[in-house]
Amino acid sequence: MGRVGTKYREVIELFDEKTGDVVRLIRFRNSIAFNEFLKDFKAMRYPGYGWRYKDKGKQKEKHE
Repeated sequence: MGRVGTKYREVIELFDEKTGDVVRLIRFRNSIAFNEFLKDFKAMRYPGYGWRYKDKGKQKEKHE
């Protein structure tokens, strides 16, 4: 029998706030990596960029 488990698949888009162009898609394998990104983002390690969730081809909301 195969290993059954849940996958933490948070996917976000990093975009340039001036142009609105998506710069990068970031996929997280676990909640720890996602929380680390949020902490770094709030510490302004990504100046001039915003992020938003990407869920199966549709966008949920924009976070700044």
